[in-house]
Amino acid sequence: MEFWWLIMTLLAVEQWEKAQELRKELKAEWSELWRTKLRDQVIAEKMSSKDYERLFVEKGEVIYATRRFKLLSFREILEKNLGSETADKVSPDPSVGGWRKFAKEHIDRLPQKKRVRPTIGADLSQQQRKGGTGWLNQSRIWRKVKLEEQD
Repeated sequence: MEFWWLIMTLLAVEQWEKAQELRKELKAEWSELWRTKLRDQVIAEKMSSKDYERLFVEKGEVIYATRRFKLLSFREILEKNLGSETADKVSPDPSVGGWRKFAKEHIDRLPQKKRVRPTIGADLSQQQRKGGTGWLNQSRIWRKVKLEEQD
């Protein structure tokens, strides 16, 4: 019984590694497709410069247009190559969440210490400008307090 479980686990790990490798290769092709696209300035479209069999894109196919156009989706291409269940495991949808969402929801943050500046009364030795609320008045008050602390 344990031997059968071990074989199934090894097969699952091997399939996982193959799926991860295929995802990396598809991601590399995906970035190459967008990096080497051809631009048509007249009709504002971007077309593929060569065939990409794994991405299901042929040479000269429009990959981006300005109006009424369905943009290519890496998620759909991954599902066509791997199947929806494997694609969910290899590259989870951001709305479903991954490690980042798990950390945000389940790991509590340490409480942050707030730095509070002590309130000091207005320095009335000089006339206050703008009711004593401006940066000039505040800096004058803080300078006076520091000088008093040093004495």
